[in-house]
Amino acid sequence: MSFVDILLEEHRQFATMLGVLEALARRVAAGDEVPLDVLSDVLEFFDRFAAQHHDREEQLLFPFLAGHGIGPDQTAVHALRAQHEAGRVYNAKLRGEFRQLAAGEAGAAAALAQTLGAFSELIREHLRIEDEYFYALADQVLTPAEHERILRQLERAANDPAARQARQRYLRMLATYPAMVAAWDPGR
Repeated sequence: MSFVDILLEEHRQFATMLGVLEALARRVAAGDEVPLDVLSDVLEFFDRFAAQHHDREEQLLFPFLAGHGIGPDQTAVHALRAQHEAGRVYNAKLRGEFRQLAAGEAGAAAALAQTLGAFSELIREHLRIEDEYFYALADQVLTPAEHERILRQLERAANDPAARQARQRYLRMLATYPAMVAAWDPGR
């Protein structure tokens, strides 16, 4: 498995959890009851799992690409970094709006639903750019030795006990939550 395969697999996991997030957003917008523990878990997934994914891109992949003339000022890398930062801003905003919703504050549901929708659009576009363009570019320009170095570093990070434990938790969410939300909207 190449490092690009690993990153693409994580994107498939993001897409699956994005479906869960969107189902939760529909319930919030409709004023339906929302399991706050599930919503909290999903927000954590996008906050922490995405942060790990983006850190690996920024700290491992982007520096190697810079060595091939695809540096931080290049359009693709610049755009992806900007989207990573926008995702971080959205995650902070979502956490605040979640706390307001959990506290029963007036207007919290509408604000949260709106932010969830905007966040979902950002993530879908980000995945599209990386999947359809950026990873193929990285795969083409990096040498076999660079591919191997990145892969070894990814594997080393994945073997950290805390990272493994968190990953197992996220995999349980991925195995459970899609079926749960599918039951809410059987026609979707």
